[in-house]
Amino acid sequence: MYTTFYCVSHVCYTSLIGYLINQFSLLALDSNRVWRFAIYDEIRHRLKTLRLRLEEGNTSYYLYVENKKSVKENKIRFCLQLYGNIADTIDIMIPELHASLFVSIFCGVPKLIINVYHVLLIIEKDLPYETLGFMLIHIFQISLFIFSPCVVAELYFYEVENIRRILIHRLIREEDEKIINDIQLFLHYTRIRDFRYKIWRMIPVNLSFPLEFINLCTTYVIVIVNFTHLYD
Repeated sequence: MYTTFYCVSHVCYTSLIGYLINQFSLLALDSNRVWRFAIYDEIRHRLKTLRLRLEEGNTSYYLYVENKKSVKENKIRFCLQLYGNIADTIDIMIPELHASLFVSIFCGVPKLIINVYHVLLIIEKDLPYETLGFMLIHIFQISLFIFSPCVVAELYFYEVENIRRILIHRLIREEDEKIINDIQLFLHYTRIRDFRYKIWRMIPVNLSFPLEFINLCTTYVIVIVNFTHLYD
């Protein structure tokens, strides 16, 4: 979006074909990120639905009819299996998530630093504010693609915490020994698979990451400003 608007107003390419090829590649990359985010959010929705199923009613069993016979099924055990299936789905996606986020961070840090510096340069040198708008759009776009997985990952853990809270309340009220054992197993399983992740065991994917990322970019912007004597 940023490059499209910017290059329409400023001649970036001498050839129309070169311009179209560049726009197609950027659109393909951005569309891939949007679909990826939609898949992550769909998994969050499944966790939320599971949590709502655990909340509804005071019974620990499902009653339904199958082949004209009444069937009684353990609700806690059933939800535990669903939780495991959701966690398995995330585990399949984790390698791709790690690679894509690492590339986004590796490429995004220099872009953000340079664009923020250009914003300061435009303001200080009183350059055309039309360019400032394009820079701000680009900064927003980069930040959105980098930070959105962190927000979704934090929402994962929020749902897991709510599931634990519901299970603990049921554990206090439950008298059936079998259901108590299933609840304890479910709680233990949520501690092992709590939907908290780190990019290759180094960078945590949660809401603290955007703050650390902004702090890093701010530090290097200050360094560049000092070296270029922007405000002298």
